[in-house]
Order: sequence, then structure tokens, then C-alpha cells
Amino acid sequence: MLISLIAAIRRYARYRSELASISRLDDRMLRDIGISRGELASRHYSGRRPYP
Repeated sequence: MLISLIAAIRRYARYRSELASISRLDDRMLRDIGISRGELASRHYSGRRPYP
């Protein structure tokens, strides 16, 4: 139980770190990799599980 909790916390921390990194990219770079700023916001606030 404790191990799965620690794993979930690590996944969430990695997700937040990756989201912060992607959020710092400008709109042109996001477009180059096929993501829009709106998609970042909708994924973050949608209530969907944001990480595996």
C-alpha cells in the first residue's frame, strides 16, 4: 500500500514537472510538436486522470 502511494506521488510529481516544462514553450514550438496551449489547459483542468 505504501509503495503504491509513493509511486503515485512520483508519477504526479513527474507529470507536474513535464507540464511546467511544456507550459514554458512558446506557441510556435507547441504548434511544431502538435499541441496547442488550449489543450494543455483543458487536460490540466478537465478532471481526467492526467498521468498513467
